[in-house]
Amino acid sequence: MKITNETVARAYEILQKYKAGKTNLENRIISNEQWWKMRHWEWMQEKGAKNDMKTASAWLFNVIVSKHADGVQSVPEANILPREESDKPTAKMLSSIIPCVLEENKFESEYSAILWQKLKGGTGAYGVFWDKTKHNGLGDIAIRKVNLLRLFWEPGISNIQESKQVFLV
Repeated sequence: MKITNETVARAYEILQKYKAGKTNLENRIISNEQWWKMRHWEWMQEKGAKNDMKTASAWLFNVIVSKHADGVQSVPEANILPREESDKPTAKMLSSIIPCVLEENKFESEYSAILWQKLKGGTGAYGVFWDKTKHNGLGDIAIRKVNLLRLFWEPGISNIQESKQVFLV
């Protein structure tokens, strides 16, 4: 497909619509990060009196660190199952390949990074990209954490894979 100025303009319109639809989620992600850093009083000032006691506790930090420790002990493993009898050889082959791909991409550290994101913000996203610099220029896939503030999808969609377009900016 040839990319024209009209194609870019239409994509930009769609991106702006997606950005507008994601404003509440972005504000919540930023607010949750401020809570994590114990800088939440500026977010709460509107709701309480100016002279309210402003406590700072490590309780939230301890809860999240404990949940993260539990989570990294339970890193998911690839479990490739055939859909039907004829898929068994492919499933067996993928069962050998996918763990190697995950190992090469240091999936455990990406999983840990996304787990922090999930515990603080409620959700996280992985990106599977083509990295042409891998293997001396031959290329291979790369699995990385995606910053949710840089990811845009169709408003009202809860499963990002159902969005007509997805933008990573």
